[in-house]
Amino acid sequence: MVDAICQDIEQNHSYLSSQPLNTIYFGGGSPSLLPQNLLGRIIDSINRHFNTDNIIEITLEANPEDIHKENLFAWKSMGIQRLSLGIQSLQDSELLWMNRSHTASQSKKALSLAQSSGFFQLSLDLIYGSEKKTMPQWQSELKWILDTGISHLSCYALTIEEKTVFGNWVNQKKMQPLSDDHAAQQFNHLCNWAIQNNWDHYEISNLCKEGKRAIHNSHYWQGKMYLGIGPAAHSFNGNSRRWNVANNMAYIKQITQKLPAWEEEILSEKDIFNEYLLTQLRLLDGADLGELEKLHPGYLVSKQNTIDKLIQKQTLYIHNNRLAIQPTARFLSDAITIEMMID
Repeated sequence: MVDAICQDIEQNHSYLSSQPLNTIYFGGGSPSLLPQNLLGRIIDSINRHFNTDNIIEITLEANPEDIHKENLFAWKSMGIQRLSLGIQSLQDSELLWMNRSHTASQSKKALSLAQSSGFFQLSLDLIYGSEKKTMPQWQSELKWILDTGISHLSCYALTIEEKTVFGNWVNQKKMQPLSDDHAAQQFNHLCNWAIQNNWDHYEISNLCKEGKRAIHNSHYWQGKMYLGIGPAAHSFNGNSRRWNVANNMAYIKQITQKLPAWEEEILSEKDIFNEYLLTQLRLLDGADLGELEKLHPGYLVSKQNTIDKLIQKQTLYIHNNRLAIQPTARFLSDAITIEMMID
């Protein structure tokens, strides 16, 4: 797999038109499982094929059970300065229910060890909205976040997909479908928690202390170009979008044979507009009205009735020439965004 990833970098680095990199993100699975020498090989391959002089952030997603002094030292020596820890929950029963390999105690020890090893740029992942997490438990987890001293938090509502264990359980009546009301209540508490503690809830699923936004993830929402390497990775260069084959063996075979391991879609003006709207309305700041009009002349006139209706329903508002979703309606952002898209 690492051989294929390095070949992928070599074969497809030109997708970004030789632009220098300023962020690298190791995620999409469990990169913390990689032995140090193999992770180092990938970083060496990136350095060979890209201008990395302007790198300002290298992030590694890590499982709590993979946090050891040896790993932390090695990651730091490779230039990785930011860790995203997949804690998910502080309730052991919920972690077991979600088939996670770690315990709450391991998560706390992993965080403490990372901090004592000099990793000060730390982000934690939490999941809300499951039937196993009560409101008092969610409140307790967020209170703990304040005690840790970390500066970034990613919170995701639990979702159930078809052809997954949870999806099968629902179909077999072994599990009730998730309650939107339950998830909405916990999301609203998260919003209020952020306001009360002066955290910047800058994107629907991401919060941070002032000035501590995730640079790499912010690039996605700002519509900047990126190259995805590895199975199922996505890429975007402003004009097209690519997605790699998801099957590991198929990915390795196609890369090794120097065949395209990806499918590609050339974006139409409608695609570009709707993607801009989709990403911007996830942000606290919202979408720039001037940019909306530039991307699709006449848009504001054509959508005036919809905009007025959503403003009256107190789900949208306009501030500083930007169109944004009301904080109290952000849980409904997907439905609101669909109403605002062009056909």
